[in-house]
Amino acid sequence: MAKPRFSRKAPFAVRSLIACGVLGLFFYAYLAPSNSLLALLVKLQFSAALYGLGIWGLAVMALTLAGGRVYCSALCPLGTWQELFGRLGSLLRRGKGPALAVGGYVPPARLRFVIPLAVGAGLALPIFPLMLGLDPLSAFGRGLRGPFAGTAAPRALVMALPLALIGVIAFFRGRAFCDWCPVGFSLGLFSALAPLGMKVSAACVSCGICEQKCPARCMNSREKRLDAGRCVLCFSCAAACPSNSVNYGRRGLKTALSESRRLFLKRSGAAALAGGAVYLAASPVKRLFHAAFPLSGGPGVILPPGAGNSGHYTARCIGCQACTAVCPVGVIKPKHSPQPVLDFSEAACQFNCVECGKVCPTGAIRRLDVAEKQRTRIALSSLNFDYCVVKTKGESCGACAEVCPTHALSMEAYPDPGIPFLTRPVFDPRYCVGCGACLAACPAIPKALAISPVAEQTLTPGIRPVEDREDAGEDFLYQAGEEFPF
Repeated sequence: MAKPRFSRKAPFAVRSLIACGVLGLFFYAYLAPSNSLLALLVKLQFSAALYGLGIWGLAVMALTLAGGRVYCSALCPLGTWQELFGRLGSLLRRGKGPALAVGGYVPPARLRFVIPLAVGAGLALPIFPLMLGLDPLSAFGRGLRGPFAGTAAPRALVMALPLALIGVIAFFRGRAFCDWCPVGFSLGLFSALAPLGMKVSAACVSCGICEQKCPARCMNSREKRLDAGRCVLCFSCAAACPSNSVNYGRRGLKTALSESRRLFLKRSGAAALAGGAVYLAASPVKRLFHAAFPLSGGPGVILPPGAGNSGHYTARCIGCQACTAVCPVGVIKPKHSPQPVLDFSEAACQFNCVECGKVCPTGAIRRLDVAEKQRTRIALSSLNFDYCVVKTKGESCGACAEVCPTHALSMEAYPDPGIPFLTRPVFDPRYCVGCGACLAACPAIPKALAISPVAEQTLTPGIRPVEDREDAGEDFLYQAGEEFPF
């Protein structure tokens, strides 16, 4: 006798609640934002853990090897995003209730075996469409945060397009992107060998209902089997089966190592080894690439504090936009590519702020303490006194010296005896950290100060000693959270 219907739906309902809860937390953390929550969420993502060589990545692989794609089932926001759109499509097209209906079994495309090669090549050279276009956290973060990151409308639209496109595909084809996702592909290699997973019992009557409800389209009701490497453990099949013949449990060694599974593993393993070889070659190839094309030396490309240099940053940044979400003044923006940089056109990097390093899941932006951040040179200012209002208008100013947190700018007597009591700014580059505070405060048009990128972020001596400054009688040290006086 079949078990009561609610018992079959319980795993599906619990899993759906957890998945929707995780997705809701992502929305809140990215758009609110909540620094500590966002840091936790992005660092628990599998791709971020692999880029950052975190232990969580090993834990997810071990969990998948034991019990299937639990991570894809409830912890991946992009997976839940697809499933919600798939269910919406099901409701609008067929009106058969909340369970997903997408159309039946589809065998895996052979072309998907190039995914590790594509991702490896993207890591090596950096080819952003390959490296960032397929990463699930990157696609989700850019799509969710891109329109709010302060970028121009066309670029924001381009950043949000992949997430929107994945949603449209899911509306008609369920979790189709999971077949092309490098995270799903990688975890599928482990899931195919897992002793636990979804299985079809001999009681199956091949009615096809489970096949119609499967969002990954990996259930073959005619042959009474499913592709364990592609199954995302959504439990839709178990909830829909009228004979209770689809359940989660021990699959057995014979099922896990069937002929089709061995062929799948053989092809996947070859592709993974090739992709791994490209990945391991990434560091030397990137060093040669950046020696010929130093990206950090380009006009206006200033990296976030803790990024070190362009080689380190571009190799690790996955464009998840977590740093743009937590930046309190919006100075971090995806201006030139999905990998964010600093934009001083509207704000300055806060002297005491280290939030971007706290949330970066891959180590692209190294976590700095406040004391180290205050000595880290992320750029270098320069002073053109010919544009200063002291010279052009003969007026007192001193805005730049007042807001400079390290006192690299100070005031001294103007060298014109005919203008008493007038002072002018002087600049000592040894103490400049390139925070942009002086640029933001300068009232001159055009600005008397400019900010240039540096090839390597280095440490400065710190705050300029009082005895080395002309304005020794006044202490204008800028504190985080204060508004500029100009």
